[in-house]
Parts: sequence; structure tokens; C-alpha cells
Amino acid sequence: MSAPDDALRRFAAADLTGWRGLPADLALPTGDGAVGDGALGDGALGDERRSATWISAESEAWEGGLRIWHDDGSVLALEGHDPVDAAGAPLAAPELGEPDTVLDTFLGRLPLARGELVYAALGLALRVNPENGLLLGAVGFAPTTVEEYRARLRPSVAPPRRLPNQLGCGSEQ
Repeated sequence: MSAPDDALRRFAAADLTGWRGLPADLALPTGDGAVGDGALGDGALGDERRSATWISAESEAWEGGLRIWHDDGSVLALEGHDPVDAAGAPLAAPELGEPDTVLDTFLGRLPLARGELVYAALGLALRVNPENGLLLGAVGFAPTTVEEYRARLRPSVAPPRRLPNQLGCGSEQ
């Protein structure tokens, strides 16, 4: 198994202990190792709002699968939410030592102060519930700096906006 295949397989399985990042030149798998016919979407990454496309890929560990963020077929980041073990129980965050930085994040609409542990040199950011240590999500990327992760790779962590009701009254449902 090649290093890119191993990195994708390990992330898809939420096997993040010993994670060392994605290869810097990773391309979306094609042919026999293709990502498949997952959902597609467009979005922006980082504080710079870098335009990127994502494709979903199946994963038994990440609820709803995972997103592979890419730019014209060049993989930028992998993103998974709500990981579970084979029995469907939530996973604890792996012990990776002291993070390079800690950022605020959200759990749905609930702000989580210091809930994102960024290991930029390892190419990994963990979204963790600070109350109980459960892993809420992860972002895998090529090893970089904290500044580069925040500016160009971090998927949006803003809570979903509430929309006005359909009557146009402006009140929230």
C-alpha cells in the first residue's frame, strides 16, 4: 500500500494515533482507488476564504462519511465529523501531546472555547469536546504552519445561521 493510500485509509478509519499528515502532492484517487460517486459541493477554506471543491467519501468511522477538499483534483484537506467505533460509540480524542495552538470552535450552535487542537506540524486539527475529551471531528492536511492552516486550509467552523420563517416576518423558528 502506498503512502497516499495509507493516509487516506487511516483517516477514513479515524485512525489518527501516529498521524503524520497527508503527502503534499496528493491527488484525488482515480481508477480502481477512485473516491466514487459521492456528493459534491463548493466552499471556501481558511480565513482567506480560499475557493475549493469537496467530494464526499464513504467511511464507517465518520458519521455521514468524510469530505475530501480539493482544488482541481489536488487534495487540500480531509474533514470528518462525529467519529464512532465499530459498535457505534463515540471516540475519544487521541493523545498527541501538546498542540501547536488551540482555537475556539462550535458544536452545532454551541460555542466551544478551546475546542480545536491544531497540530499543524503533524497535519492534523482535532475538534474536541473540552468537557469530556470526545472527538467531534478532525481535519487532515499536509504538515504546515498554524498560520497557513488558519489562512488557507481550515474549514469553516461558524454555526449554521437561522433563517427567517417563510412568512417573511423575520422571526426565527
